[in-house]
Amino acid sequence: MFEFEIKPTEANRWWERNTPLGVLMNRLMLLLIVAPIVLVFIEYYAWSFVVFVLMVPYGFFVRHLAVRAVRDYLSSHPESIEEFETHGIISS
Repeated sequence: MFEFEIKPTEANRWWERNTPLGVLMNRLMLLLIVAPIVLVFIEYYAWSFVVFVLMVPYGFFVRHLAVRAVRDYLSSHPESIEEFETHGIISS
């Protein structure tokens, strides 16, 4: 179909601004950042470590979903390819 490279960071920013699911998934990431700190204050050290360890794979998962969302959007709206190139989300 189309050959282009999608930048995961930029795709995640677009996904967060334009879709409700993107907003939800990124807000959950903020929860994963705050939760270990709160768990340490209430002395649940093991749970804090578990949540902290899950933060990194969840971040990669969110970026993967963002790239898929951009790819799906561009497959159904090919007229937006130039706009995405201009914003730096994709490169040919």
